[in-house]
Amino acid sequence: MTVSDQNTEKSILEAARELFGKQGFTGVSLHDIAKEAGTTKSMINYYFRSKEKLFSNIFRQEFQQLFTSI
Repeated sequence: MTVSDQNTEKSILEAARELFGKQGFTGVSLHDIAKEAGTTKSMINYYFRSKEKLFSNIFRQEFQQLFTSI
């Protein structure tokens, strides 16, 4: 994976984490995430396949972070 790919993926994750946190899963669309991340819906689907899998990825990261701090 190139540095550009890693930056795009990181931007998507950060935008999605922020938007899901503010508006919840159903309140956010892939279009919203793509706009916030400065990318396209196609790139989100390329990296994560679906909104559900993107949310699951973020949820898993947050849970692991919480679990390690306990």
